[in-house]
Amino acid sequence: MTYVPDLTQSGPIKSVGYLARGYDYTEGETLEAVFDRLANLVLRDIAIHYFGYHHCDLGSCGLNQPQPELYWRDLVIPRHCSRDIVVPDKAVVYQAPSLILHYIRSHRYLPPSCFVEAVLNCPEPGSDEYLSAIERVAPELFGIPGHQVQ
Repeated sequence: MTYVPDLTQSGPIKSVGYLARGYDYTEGETLEAVFDRLANLVLRDIAIHYFGYHHCDLGSCGLNQPQPELYWRDLVIPRHCSRDIVVPDKAVVYQAPSLILHYIRSHRYLPPSCFVEAVLNCPEPGSDEYLSAIERVAPELFGIPGHQVQ
C-alpha cells in the first residue's frame, strides 16, 4: 500500500490509516466503540473497491512470519485489503483502508481524533443519510471508475 500521511490532502477528501514500513504513526488505545463502528463499515461492504490487494508490511507482518489470527466477534480481521471505507463528516469525507482494523489491533495504530469523532457520529452505513452526507461533501466519489462508493 502507498503510504499517505494522515489528513495531509487538500480538499474535502482526507486519507487516514495508509501506513507503511519505515514511516512513523501515532500509537495508542482505540476505544472499542470506535473499533466496532469501523468494523461495521468494513463488513457492510460499502466501500471504494480497487483491483489487487494491499498487505500489511509493518512490524513482524512485513517479515513474512506466521501471524496469529485476530478476531472481532468471531470474524477474522484480515491482514490485507482491496477496498477503502468512507466516513462522512460535516465538511470532509475520510477515506481509510479496511486494513485499518488490523493496524489498530496488531500495531496499536491510533487514528486522528477528528476521524474517531466522525466514525462515532457516522450515519448508518448504506442509509440514505450516509450516502447523502458523502455526496454533499465529496460528489466526486460517485461515478468515477476506481473511486466509486458502492
